[in-house]
Amino acid sequence: MRMQFINATLGGDYSALDIAITCLATYLNERTRHRATIVDMTFHRHEWREHLRRSIERDKPDILGISANTLYMEHVKRILAEVKKRYRIPIILGGYHASISPERTFAIPQVDYVCIGDGEYALTELLDRIEAGRSAEGVRGIWAKENGRQIRNPRGNFIEDVDSLPIPNWDLWEDLDLYFYFLGMLYIIGTRGCPYRCTYCDAHGISKSVDGRYYRVRDPRKYAQEIGHHWSRYKHRGLRLAQLFDQVFTLDEDWVREFCDEYRRLGIHREFRFSCFSRIDNITPVKAEMLGQSGCALLRVGIEAGDSYIRNEIYKKRISDEKIREIFRVCRQHGIEFTAYFMLGGPGETLRTMQRTIDLATELDAARSAFFIYKPFTEEGLKQIVEHGGYVDEARWKAADNITFDAVVKLKGITPHYVEYLQRRAYFLTFGRRLLRMLKRLNVKYFSRLATYVLRGLRHGMDARYLLIYFHIYGYDNIDR
Repeated sequence: MRMQFINATLGGDYSALDIAITCLATYLNERTRHRATIVDMTFHRHEWREHLRRSIERDKPDILGISANTLYMEHVKRILAEVKKRYRIPIILGGYHASISPERTFAIPQVDYVCIGDGEYALTELLDRIEAGRSAEGVRGIWAKENGRQIRNPRGNFIEDVDSLPIPNWDLWEDLDLYFYFLGMLYIIGTRGCPYRCTYCDAHGISKSVDGRYYRVRDPRKYAQEIGHHWSRYKHRGLRLAQLFDQVFTLDEDWVREFCDEYRRLGIHREFRFSCFSRIDNITPVKAEMLGQSGCALLRVGIEAGDSYIRNEIYKKRISDEKIREIFRVCRQHGIEFTAYFMLGGPGETLRTMQRTIDLATELDAARSAFFIYKPFTEEGLKQIVEHGGYVDEARWKAADNITFDAVVKLKGITPHYVEYLQRRAYFLTFGRRLLRMLKRLNVKYFSRLATYVLRGLRHGMDARYLLIYFHIYGYDNIDR
């Protein structure tokens, strides 16, 4: 069978490629008799219907698949309606939203199948059944609508041996060179899942929906070799950074040591640097030294709040201000900079606590500071909002389609509009030093490169807000080297 995956990004944010559909399409192409393609809406927002039509008529898929998160569901529904208006092609939805909220996903009229949890094995069995004209009944992790009846099969299983899966083939993305131009990164992952249970993160909801161990790791040496494979394949096409998407890359010291040893053995640690997620409390001086010697350019860390009560009691981070300052100092001694993530407008926030976040971000002076506006993705988060005298503005929440902008929570005595103002103020106060560094390094080239970047993005229908922010985060600086 022919399957086409749709990357349903119509909101203007181009900061990530969908690893999930890349893995699924690669698996189908390399391990089964089925064939898969990917159609990406990111750079075709203004003519997405025509782009979708051309792609479907070119590839003639027997089934369409979308991996969706909660904030993209309005985009997904628009695409579903367009497909069903023109074609009689069955559609399967998977991803975070489908796994955490299968009933709501299954209730969408245009959805024919739902995949809950890892999709490689379940999707293969489903396609085999459809091809053979057999029912989907009994395929674990798949819900199906067949001949007027609804089938809710038993829970699926997480794939334990993630090393057995093929290396994702990023050539399936037709606009890959545009991602390299605008971001300079490739998204790579060596683990699946996360062992932590942060109150604001919906990732752990999947662990309650699927059987098996949620957090799984690959062989660290094979992981390093995969990164080397991608570097040799794409280094002449604008690739500058490996963006490792493991949620807790630095969790295990022995695993980190093996990865770093292999990365240095491959000899690419000086020319192809990497960025990885970490928790502050996962970092030790030993890990920092290993990472610094092995090409780690950036640690992406969630500080979340400058107020210790918000950070530790509301968000359950259990990380002190002193620990944050210590780890920043230690990592910088080994040549590692930071992308620091903060949130504004969460449960219990006041003007004073949000100002403390801005103050701490200014003090830390990370190479890249990102200020997200809180979104209530979890039941615990919703409960915390009410407990602290706030509520969710349902109209704003329904219209939200990104994790960066647009406040949806009315705090006690603080409007969503004022939280958005504080976000703009936070960027203004922390951005100045980064701008000066870029001007010092690029001189007049800064202005020509900025103009070229923004104009090229606008020609592809991209959002000017993201273009201005992402140029100063990703554009041309090769990690401040």
